Amino acid sequence: MSSASETPGVSVVIATFNRANFLSETIDSILAQSFQDFELIVVDDGSSDNTREVVERYGSRVQYLHQPNRGPSAARNFGVAHARAPWIAFQDSDDLSLPDHLESLYIYAQKFPACAVVFGNGGYLEGPEHNRRTIIPPKKSKRLEERGVGLADLFEKSIMRLQASMIARTAYESVGGMDESLRICHDLDLFFRLFMSYSVGYLDRVLFLYRKHEGNITRDDELRLTENIKVIEKLFHDYPRARDLLGHNLVARRLGYRYYRLAKGRWRRNDHRAAFQALDAAIVLRPFDFKYRFYRFQWGRIAQTGRSYGV
Repeated sequence: MSSASETPGVSVVIATFNRANFLSETIDSILAQSFQDFELIVVDDGSSDNTREVVERYGSRVQYLHQPNRGPSAARNFGVAHARAPWIAFQDSDDLSLPDHLESLYIYAQKFPACAVVFGNGGYLEGPEHNRRTIIPPKKSKRLEERGVGLADLFEKSIMRLQASMIARTAYESVGGMDESLRICHDLDLFFRLFMSYSVGYLDRVLFLYRKHEGNITRDDELRLTENIKVIEKLFHDYPRARDLLGHNLVARRLGYRYYRLAKGRWRRNDHRAAFQALDAAIVLRPFDFKYRFYRFQWGRIAQTGRSYGV
């Protein structure tokens, strides 16, 4: 690791909130990296557990920062503001970095200096999920490395993970860092902005292990979907050419599906009025989609009978 008087090659930023039970294992996985030219910054986003005590056990090997609770985006921006390296790598406080994580990304960044962002794949700590061992399916991962990453790849599936990325600090700062109004989809929003302004590289390698547990904020489907829609609309507002790059059919299909998923979740929670609003938005986008119109008809019949419909 770099000393306080040296400029490190990479600044690793961990934002954390009440994750003391996982944090030590995460920090240990960073400190055990084969690449050691880095500084490690932990931003405590107003934790009420013993996070400070856990971090302070590591002494000068880890820089501890504290702020009142403002959310993960603000915590990461705060960490970057205190970083000294030209490259930024993020890690979640409940996930694990594999030993060659930083080395693999740093070597790629040096080999392809035109890239302002490089990212790789991730695996699952507790074993296979969704019938696969990696977040990005192996065949797709290989294809992304061979042909490069397109906007449609990011748009169709959120393939980029902060935990598997390394970002040039100048690029991060030039696009304004993370949107602090977002709690879940801040990574997708950031990567959209970076992709529209800079070259992005992909490495077909598993770099970190995702830990799935009850505390994962991404389990909040309502927030995840509403933020996802917001981020997509923001992309088209800030970068109008993105809509042309993607094409009308892809945009309508993906946005329509997100509204449909949002509607189904709301219906299950008996928030029927909001469910109709989301489903109607899906139908506007995909007027000839039989599935959306079928649900609209079925739910409409239930509404007419007054069963479980809060009016």
